[in-house]
Amino acid sequence: RNRPAVFDVEAFFDQLFGEQTPEQRRALEQVEISWQEEQQFGRQALDRFLADLRRQNIRVVSRGQEVERLRRLVEKIRPQMQHADRYRSITVLVAESPESDARCFPGGNLVFFRGLLEEVPSESALVGVIGHELSHIDHGHQLRYLKAMRLAQRTFSAGRAAEPRNMMHDTLLLTRTFARPFRPEEELEADRDGVTWAYRAGYDPRDLAKLFLLFEERKGKPNAMLPAFLRTHPYDRQRHEAVLQRYEELVRTEPRGR
Repeated sequence: RNRPAVFDVEAFFDQLFGEQTPEQRRALEQVEISWQEEQQFGRQALDRFLADLRRQNIRVVSRGQEVERLRRLVEKIRPQMQHADRYRSITVLVAESPESDARCFPGGNLVFFRGLLEEVPSESALVGVIGHELSHIDHGHQLRYLKAMRLAQRTFSAGRAAEPRNMMHDTLLLTRTFARPFRPEEELEADRDGVTWAYRAGYDPRDLAKLFLLFEERKGKPNAMLPAFLRTHPYDRQRHEAVLQRYEELVRTEPRGR
């Protein structure tokens, strides 16, 4: 009698991140994460990711010409973010790996793989990728599990589930957040922002669509390495066409000449 409720984290995540109801989505959107919490959470996730790269003997650099070039390109896009004031400084790292990929982490952290930098057909395509990753940060897509835990606090008041400091350091929370893919609608939202921001910065976003096609062609090849955002959500032509469609919309509504 009067036993505290047992909080099943696995069941809660599966329920919340299965097929969400409108009520669940609204409840999550109302959960606020402070800047300090986001920074701490993002730093923990980034540290875990970098530790994994070290175990693979992959060197990560934070200085050099390539890093500075990426920082300059980031600064062409960052002011367009909805929450640009929140993300005034973006950390840029380069992983010396042949894998063609890019990763983002809460708090404003970006990791670009050498393979991607060598494969992008143009600076326009790279700017589109940068915009895509910044969009995930801007919309807080990776904070949804943290928000879920905050929401759980309000529902379950007993034991460890009620301790924010414990939850912040919960291995399950970090693992779930960055092992599971973004939702398809989040990827499309990031694509749309990447196209819009690149166009407004003076680039041709159609090069991002070309990059998607390059990755699509690679899918059928054995031992092909695909970027995380394509590997976790199989790419189809609809996504490519959505990028081109958004570009055409921008040309009509915001003509900029050649």
